[in-house]
Amino acid sequence: MIIRTILVPTDFSKSSKNAAYYALNLGNALKANVELCHAFMLPSVDPMFGQVSWPLYDYTELIEGNTSELKKLAKALEDKSRILWGDDAFPFHPTISYSCEAGDAVYVTNNRADNNKTLLIVMGMQGAGMITRAIFGSNSIKMIKNTKYPLLLIPPNHQYRPLKKISFSTDLNKKDIKTAQSLIEFAKYFNAELSITYILQSANDITDDQSYEYKKELFFKNLDGNICYNCIYSENIDYGLDILKDKDIDMLIMGHQHRGFFARLIDNSHAAKQAEHLEIPLLIIPKDGNLLF
Repeated sequence: MIIRTILVPTDFSKSSKNAAYYALNLGNALKANVELCHAFMLPSVDPMFGQVSWPLYDYTELIEGNTSELKKLAKALEDKSRILWGDDAFPFHPTISYSCEAGDAVYVTNNRADNNKTLLIVMGMQGAGMITRAIFGSNSIKMIKNTKYPLLLIPPNHQYRPLKKISFSTDLNKKDIKTAQSLIEFAKYFNAELSITYILQSANDITDDQSYEYKKELFFKNLDGNICYNCIYSENIDYGLDILKDKDIDMLIMGHQHRGFFARLIDNSHAAKQAEHLEIPLLIIPKDGNLLF
């Protein structure tokens, strides 16, 4: 039996360490191991002087220093694992591993994911008080655009709790049917309910009731599992966020085609401020991505 992996990029910040603890609990539920991954940038060449700004021997020190931090975090996760599940082999304990590599964080993360049977990537969001552009963190934004694997973003200080209800936002297109079926399998690991959520951006979306009903019927025709349907009318992002906050869901899931939602959060300062307080993990499903649920 091949054990799958949850990959956790970390910069050793409080939010990324919190995401690692969340990933540990997910790993236990999903029967997946956890790999911590740290990427660091090499010293750059100063174009004015044509030389490396730091001595090259510092590369070894960077590797050793970052590896030492990874070991500390891995040890903390292993200690937490023993507290939660004891020392026996049963129940399943995620094995904790780590890697350290020089390069762009997004490239390194995707490269590590390709080298493992990666189930999903778990990252921490930046906390409140940051400038609008940095709400999710620059690397998180780049990962949303470039991830090839499901990407789970964990709000700062959000503590893991067993998933009871997860919401998949879709416009009921045919491509999302396969994703919905995979998410039903994902929800089974937690005995959770999957809410298929159709967010209306304008009243024109359902002006033809017959067409809308046909699309909904086609979408649910072959879906089998613990699911429900939820339709939300949201004429602006702020209103939609307020509604989601009141739905008592444990995780919001969106397809890659909805990445404009995040772009608008970044561009709209008021909506961005609300997003800082949206304490719901966000799972991004990449277009044509690998779903191993």
